[in-house]
Amino acid sequence: MELNFLGPVTVKVGSSGIDIPGTRDRKILATLLLNSNRPVHIDLLIDVVWDDDPPVTARQQVQNRLGSLRARFGIEAPRINRNGNHYTLHVTDDQVDGLKFRKVCTEAAFAVNSNHTEKAVSLLRSGLELWRGSPVEDVESARLQMEALRWKEYHLKAIETLVDLEFSLNRHRLLTADLRSWIGSYPYHEGLHCRLAEAMDAGSRTAEALGVLSGLRARLAREMGISAGPVVEDLYHRLLRKPGIRTIAIG
Repeated sequence: MELNFLGPVTVKVGSSGIDIPGTRDRKILATLLLNSNRPVHIDLLIDVVWDDDPPVTARQQVQNRLGSLRARFGIEAPRINRNGNHYTLHVTDDQVDGLKFRKVCTEAAFAVNSNHTEKAVSLLRSGLELWRGSPVEDVESARLQMEALRWKEYHLKAIETLVDLEFSLNRHRLLTADLRSWIGSYPYHEGLHCRLAEAMDAGSRTAEALGVLSGLRARLAREMGISAGPVVEDLYHRLLRKPGIRTIAIG
């Protein structure tokens, strides 16, 4: 059985998906997945399902929904154990995409420390391929947002590490398409924009690189009311001073 939360919450057995149609069931499953192998207090499950306005029957309803999930999973269901007021979803790393991702990131860190850069690159790329969107993106719950943001931070760190490693191998130009894709997920991230500009400049596309930085500066000013940081400004003006580059108007 495969359980996924690095994007929409999905459950698969082999090549077939298991439908989890109920909103409450999906919220409970998402909470357990984000806390795989860790005890989750029933009060958290209640808060996730009903925010600040639970009914008097909330505790019983959550217990019923947990039973429904077990039945829907069938014989291959991962164990959902109860210990007092806590419930724990017991899974292996290979069963949950988030755990797979965390495992390969740990292995990549060991590879970096052992100077096995190519191995680290391969591991990080395999981990990033597990992502299909934002964590639990199809589950609306204010209580889960902080946990989802934590996983987004892991995602961004893996991207930044991979880019640094690829640059250390002088593969700047090969990263252009990847960087454009990642910037789509992090449109205000100055570091990724700078890396894209550097990759374009390495491929003799300095004018396009300036356009990337100029677009970021304009977006930050227009949508957030702030100026780009000194790293962006320094790179922009360094590229602008390169021979053959005309001064371009910026917003």
